[in-house]
Amino acid sequence: MTPSAQQDNGRFHEPPVVAEICNVIRTNDQFLIVGHGRPDGDCLGSCLGLLIILREMGKDVRFFTPGPIQDFFHFLPRISETITQHPQIRPGEIILYVDCGDLERVDEVFKPEGFIINIDHHLSNAYFGKLNWVDTEACAAGELIYRLALALEVPISRDAATCLFTAIMADTGGFRFSNTDRVTFEAAAALVAAGADPAAIAEAVFESRKPQAVKITGVIYQTLHYEFGGRFVWNELRRELYELAGGDEYEPEGLCSDLRGIAGVEIAVLFHETPEGWCRIGFRSKGKVNVSKLAQMLGGGGHHNASGAYIKAPYEETRDRALEVIRQYLREYFETPVGTTSL
Repeated sequence: MTPSAQQDNGRFHEPPVVAEICNVIRTNDQFLIVGHGRPDGDCLGSCLGLLIILREMGKDVRFFTPGPIQDFFHFLPRISETITQHPQIRPGEIILYVDCGDLERVDEVFKPEGFIINIDHHLSNAYFGKLNWVDTEACAAGELIYRLALALEVPISRDAATCLFTAIMADTGGFRFSNTDRVTFEAAAALVAAGADPAAIAEAVFESRKPQAVKITGVIYQTLHYEFGGRFVWNELRRELYELAGGDEYEPEGLCSDLRGIAGVEIAVLFHETPEGWCRIGFRSKGKVNVSKLAQMLGGGGHHNASGAYIKAPYEETRDRALEVIRQYLREYFETPVGTTSL
């Protein structure tokens, strides 16, 4: 638990940057919240929660993510107002990046100038803002937005609570991952008290998969590649598999994390062939392997147990090169590599 997350009489002892962020919010009227591409539950929940909180303070607020937004997140309040095309920056508009480790995680084109506030919890954050609140021990960006609301002394409405609970639930894997601690449950309890419905949110996030996504999952599980005596498992989502299922919109959420859940597996890696023919990689670890460092070696970043990389190079040669980097890296953790097997 980070020292800033220690509580006294229900209030957090936050770093000085939080007071600076609060001052900027109180003294300005126009805000653009920016979330990363391919937004997950934490990104959407924390950004929309912040949007609702600021609007309830009387602010003029917009939320931009390049998407795509998976359909099972459409239950989130205000999600229909999300901007998915590059917005023009208005004079004097404060830009709030949330859950973004670097500017490139949004996309390669959107590079706004102006006063940027960076709120994040990724180990690999590039500290690109005028103000940077990066707490790598926070379980989710949603936790930081919850704590920001407390610092602003703004009541959290039912809609904001729904969004922030979704963020925390999603990034902790339903409170299963190692980033879950006492503060996580205290925040979750406060958000439930404010009106969040845990059962309804869990059903929407974890139990609303399309049959096409289940089909992809089945194919992946039937063709897994195990190495290092079963401690490393990997597979790939090629274009033909997406096309067989009906398109990229049916990519199974959390599949790489599910692979990590196989008995004996310490690290799971899932390769994705993008529509452009490039390579996107997801890394998940049970804790022994620092996949943030591994992802950074391939131009990506993230957390100790969950990271990713996006490489704009031909898929097959990139996958093969990445596998060699991964295998070499894993030799530091697993002394005796064992040949690849497929089940």
